[in-house]
Amino acid sequence: MLDALTDNRRGGHARRGIALVLSLSLVAPTVMVVNPTVAHAQPKRPKSVGDLLTGEAKKQWDTAIALASRNQWDGARAAFLQAYELSKNPRVLFNVGVAEKNLGHYPQAIDYFKRELAEGKGQLAPDEEAEISTAIVGLEKYVMTIAIDVSEPGAKVYVDDIEVGSSPIKHPVTVAIGSHRIRASKAGSVDAQAYVDGKERNPAVSLKLESNVKTTRVNVNVIGPKSALIKIDGREVGTATSSQPYSGVTEVRPDPHEFSAEAPDYVTSRQVAIARDGEPINITLQLSQEQSKGKLLVTTQPAGATIEIDGKPMGASKWEGPVDAGTHQIVVKKSGYYQWSYDVEVPRGAERTVSASLNEDRNTSFVPWLIGTVLVVGASAAAIYFVTRPKDEEPVRGTLPPFTVGTPSVRF
Repeated sequence: MLDALTDNRRGGHARRGIALVLSLSLVAPTVMVVNPTVAHAQPKRPKSVGDLLTGEAKKQWDTAIALASRNQWDGARAAFLQAYELSKNPRVLFNVGVAEKNLGHYPQAIDYFKRELAEGKGQLAPDEEAEISTAIVGLEKYVMTIAIDVSEPGAKVYVDDIEVGSSPIKHPVTVAIGSHRIRASKAGSVDAQAYVDGKERNPAVSLKLESNVKTTRVNVNVIGPKSALIKIDGREVGTATSSQPYSGVTEVRPDPHEFSAEAPDYVTSRQVAIARDGEPINITLQLSQEQSKGKLLVTTQPAGATIEIDGKPMGASKWEGPVDAGTHQIVVKKSGYYQWSYDVEVPRGAERTVSASLNEDRNTSFVPWLIGTVLVVGASAAAIYFVTRPKDEEPVRGTLPPFTVGTPSVRF
C-alpha cells in the first residue's frame, strides 16, 4: 500500500496517505504496519515525486517503493537515501523519515523531517510544511535527550554501540524513550559506561576514563645548575631546581626508561632505570659545567720561527696554552723560509697539537750567497797581488797630473 501512498505525493496536497501512516503510528509507535485509506489523486495537481525523478534516481525510488510495500524498511531506507543523493530532491527525505520511523529510529526520523523543511524552504507548499511540522511534534513525544560528560577529551562516545561523536559532546543526544547504554572509549584507557532507564526525559551522565597503563612515581633531583629541563625517553616532562625536584609518573614496562636533565652551559646528564609496579624511582642527576676552552700546542721546524695565532704573535719555536673552543688560524714565519699557515679546530675540553715544518726559500738566499762569494774571491786576488808585487817598483807618474797610474793588476 505504501507505494501508492508515497509515490502519489504530488506537490503539497498528495501527502495525506503517508501522513496517515505516520499519524496512526505515532499513536502506537510499536506498531509498524498500518493499512490506511489510499489518498486518491486530485485533478490539476503537480507530478508526483517519482515522476520528477529520472535515470538511476528513478530506479532507486521504484526499488524503495517496492521494498516498503513489503515492510522491508532497512532496504527501503537505503534505496530512498540513494535516490536522494542522486537527485538532491528534498521531498525524497520525507520517505526516508518514514522509513526511519518504522524502524523505531524516532530521533533519526525527526532529523530527516527537519532536513526536508530546511532544504525545501521556498519549494514546499504551506500544507506540506505544516504536515512535516505536525509529524515532528508527534514524534517528539517518543524521544528523550541525554547530556553526556566525559572526563577526557578526544574519546569516542557511543549510545547503544552507535557512535554519536567525540568528547566533549556539546549538545544533548536525542534518543528514543527507553533504556540506553552510553559508552566512552579512548586508546590507553579503560572504557567507561553508564545506563539510563528512560524514566527521565532529560537525564545527564558522567563518564570517567581510567588509564589502563600502569604507572609508577618518579622523582628527579638535579645537582649543579639552578634549574634544569627534565626529559623521560626524550620527551619533556617538566623542570627541576636545586631545591625542588621533578615529581611525576612514568609507564611500568620491562624496558628501561632514559631520564635526562639539560641546562644551558652544562653537559647533559643521563641515567636509565626500569619502572616496576609499586616501586617509585628516585634519581639524582649531576650536571657539570660545559668547558668553553681547549688546549693548543704548536711546534716549528726549524726552531726560531715566529708563531702567530689569529694574527697575534704568541712566541717562537714552541707555544702551548688554552684557547677558546672553535677554529683558529695559525701562521708561522721565519726569514728565508716560506710562510706556513693552517686553520685548526679546537674542541671544548680537548687538546690539539700542530707541527709546522717550513720550506726554505732559495730565491731569497741567493743574494747573500753571491755577495759572500764575491768577497771571498776579491780577498784572494788581493792577497796574490801583495805577495807577487816587486818591492823596488815605483809608481809610474801619469801625464795628466795630479792623477797617478799604478802598475796594472791582473784582470778578473
